[in-house]
Amino acid sequence: MNLVVGITPSESLRMALLDLQSQFWTSDWEPYSYLMLPLCSLGEITHPLVLEELDHALMALRTPHPITLEPVGFDVFTRRDRITLELKFQAPALDHLSVKIGTIAKRAGVKKPQVRAPLTLPLATITTVAPDDVSAWLQLHPATAFEPEVISEITLFRTWKNSETTFFIPETDYLLTEYSLPIS
Repeated sequence: MNLVVGITPSESLRMALLDLQSQFWTSDWEPYSYLMLPLCSLGEITHPLVLEELDHALMALRTPHPITLEPVGFDVFTRRDRITLELKFQAPALDHLSVKIGTIAKRAGVKKPQVRAPLTLPLATITTVAPDDVSAWLQLHPATAFEPEVISEITLFRTWKNSETTFFIPETDYLLTEYSLPIS
């Protein structure tokens, strides 16, 4: 099973992104089925001892305070023969966290963890969309305002087939802070 450590967006951000996905102009825009911010791809892991070590390491991972996740706009990326529309984030603490996750994964026995850089949340595959349509969409949506979010947990996801799959299944949540966030 292929594993990825990432962040599930809050319900409010997820609903806003689903609304944006519903505004794609043609069927050439292929929305991602599960919205998540990947931090580190771990690849295929089947050995039970590696899985157990990884679980213990992620359970012990802590940050001194919750991390602020600040969306800063959309961009287009090429990832393995796919062109994707993604929401970029500015969060130096998350960059550091993704490197930490890659390091603890190596110590747990994961062969080649891949830290995601830059940190982006994929929204749609746009490989077959006309460049003018993508440009027009980006020009219409640069000012889409998303509120910064505070996160205090990460999630281990699995994909049902391989690393190219865009369908993720949440497996386990790991708390990053020692205390809980205030209820709003």
